[in-house]
Amino acid sequence: MKTKSSQKGAALAIGLILLLIITLMGYTGMKGTILQEKMAAGLHNKTLANGGANSALRAGEKALYNLVKDTNGVNIEGTPGGTLFGIYSNYQEVNEPQSGMNQNVLDFIEDGAGGTEHRDFNFTTVASKNAQLAAQPKYIIHEIVTTPAGVTVEFGSVGGGTDGNIQKTYAVTGRSTSGDGRSNSVFQSLYTAVTSSTPSQ
Repeated sequence: MKTKSSQKGAALAIGLILLLIITLMGYTGMKGTILQEKMAAGLHNKTLANGGANSALRAGEKALYNLVKDTNGVNIEGTPGGTLFGIYSNYQEVNEPQSGMNQNVLDFIEDGAGGTEHRDFNFTTVASKNAQLAAQPKYIIHEIVTTPAGVTVEFGSVGGGTDGNIQKTYAVTGRSTSGDGRSNSVFQSLYTAVTSSTPSQ
């Protein structure tokens, strides 16, 4: 009788140990699955934000291209508040580096304040599996450099010239936030236009 009782007790202990091991294995596997799910969701949201920012960037480039084409680039100047054609200056005061970077541009890059919404598509509608953005992506355009008429500018060097053309360089920045609000993407490109100093006839 004693031998049988001892064997039953050992089987119960071994069973409990095995059950504990299986439970720990299941818990570990569940944690790994949850982590992978979070990583996939993060990548998904980052991809959405990248797509929105890139779309806004292209919209800004298109708007700038059409503006330069329609006006031959004459008088398309950046202002601190973007009051002229919606284009901002690079500095707080036009052509005055000592005045500091334009706060409107800095605010847009840091938290999306200001800028122009990209309205060609509605990026905030709920699509399959909530594939959406927190808000419409935006872009901002600011003028970096303007070369005076009579000065020819080549890449990497500056030389004299009397062609009467003006070279202008703008930065176009697109910004977007994912639907969960955790992923922000900022894309930027440079746009250079050589324009006539006088309107075309």
